[in-house]
Amino acid sequence: MKKSMKVIASLLAVVLLFMSPSPTYAMSQQNTIAHQALKKQIIADKRKYCNWVRPKIKYVYADIDGDHVSELITEPGYGYLTQAIYDYQNGKVKNVASVGQGSFTKYYPKHKVLYVKNSGHMGVLCDYYYKYVNGTYKLVACAEKDYGNRSYDEKPEQIIYTVKGQEVTKAEYSAYTKKIIKNESGKSFSKLKWKRY
Repeated sequence: MKKSMKVIASLLAVVLLFMSPSPTYAMSQQNTIAHQALKKQIIADKRKYCNWVRPKIKYVYADIDGDHVSELITEPGYGYLTQAIYDYQNGKVKNVASVGQGSFTKYYPKHKVLYVKNSGHMGVLCDYYYKYVNGTYKLVACAEKDYGNRSYDEKPEQIIYTVKGQEVTKAEYSAYTKKIIKNESGKSFSKLKWKRY
């Protein structure tokens, strides 16, 4: 009798384990809902930015902020909007980051940081660090490299470093940027599996 009770209890435990929703299932369901909403954003961006010269828009889904729900990155390549990142928050699609005259270089999901290298034109290129704050990415550090009339292959004439809007030394800038991505190597946007719509 005792042996049969143990077998029944074991079977009941297995059934309950499979009946209860797992965190993985909950996340995948949340991801599915997010993707359905974000697909509409791909269509909207294509309508807005694509024409007969460029009939398709590049896009990719990736978990940029480490919450296990993919964000949408589109690449309109239009004027001052080279790339945009959209997040699904509280039932709405929100543009949480964008870059013009350049492209996102790396993302650090653990620290919720984005890095942009060499964004700009007309003799000035900037390196930007953005930190995720209150549902959007805020600029927290910048290295503005002024090349003047020189080639971008040469050294810049001047570099201005800022942290949280205040001009700082190169050492302070380096210390801050290392701190906000501490012990995380980052993931490359260029290595994502981009698609076209």
